[in-house]
Amino acid sequence: RLSQGAVALSHDLDRPPLVEEGAREVREAAAALNAMQTRLKALIEDRTRVLAAVAHDLQTPLTRMRLRVEKIEDETLRAQFVSDLAGMQHLVREGLDLARIETTVEAVTPVDLDALLSAICEDAAEAGQPVVFTQGCSAVVPTRPQALRRCLTNLIDNAVLHGGDAAVSAVRDDHAVRLIVRDHGPGVAPDQLERLFEPFYRLDPSRSRDSGGSGLGLTIARRMAERAGAHLSLANADGGGLEATLTFPQL
Repeated sequence: RLSQGAVALSHDLDRPPLVEEGAREVREAAAALNAMQTRLKALIEDRTRVLAAVAHDLQTPLTRMRLRVEKIEDETLRAQFVSDLAGMQHLVREGLDLARIETTVEAVTPVDLDALLSAICEDAAEAGQPVVFTQGCSAVVPTRPQALRRCLTNLIDNAVLHGGDAAVSAVRDDHAVRLIVRDHGPGVAPDQLERLFEPFYRLDPSRSRDSGGSGLGLTIARRMAERAGAHLSLANADGGGLEATLTFPQL
């Protein structure tokens, strides 16, 4: 139990503290892990408050700049400035979202994956995105639904932005339940797949800031996947395109 609790702590700082029982050495180890959990949560909360303050303070000068830019008479130059400012505001919002992930508390509840995937895909399609839900698996898993929804939304947006479309499916076997978001774009060099999860990392030229990405979408998606109790990985799909897979271990 102590070993399992230590591993779980690396994925979820909001988990209940370890029970301090058993032999003296085990009790002391559990107490040390509980103290570390408390200190880590405090450090993350402090960091989030600082980032929130910075993001809030940046909004005011960015808004002033936006108002001043509107007075530029040259339409081409004005459009370039507006685009740059919109990109800066988007980065501020996503940076703050990334900082807030560790401090957001959400209860674990059973979720019907087919119903969730169907709803997300329908919302995306109604918004004009080429997104389809191709296969369900009739699985219900304990997870944090808002974290899972945010993860899947980011994966779908990333697939549409860089691959042109998104096909979403769910499969299960005796060992795991897998949610798959696939696009039909150019794919990614195998040695670059893991680097896509690094903050602000982009591939050129197909995955650059010019295409609208902030470089945080997949970073946030992986953090959200961890909070949802899943593992997120990327691979090149057979026949072309990129495949993002969320794996829930079968309970």
